[in-house]
Amino acid sequence: MNLPHSPSFVRDVVVAGGFVAIGILAPGSPIEGGFEAHLGGISLGLGLGWLIKSFIDLHGSRHAQQS
Repeated sequence: MNLPHSPSFVRDVVVAGGFVAIGILAPGSPIEGGFEAHLGGISLGLGLGWLIKSFIDLHGSRHAQQS
């Protein structure tokens, strides 16, 4: 699968990577209790969700081009 180098796709991947990095590097671990763990889990979920959304948008735009 060739990934596009369009500015919007690169921006989406950078945003997703930022959320994942915040979720992993934030103080507190997702397996520990406490408010920090919840923030890390939420950030990690946002990053993975954003990345999935980017690939769904990519697949949708490719499907629209083929039709």
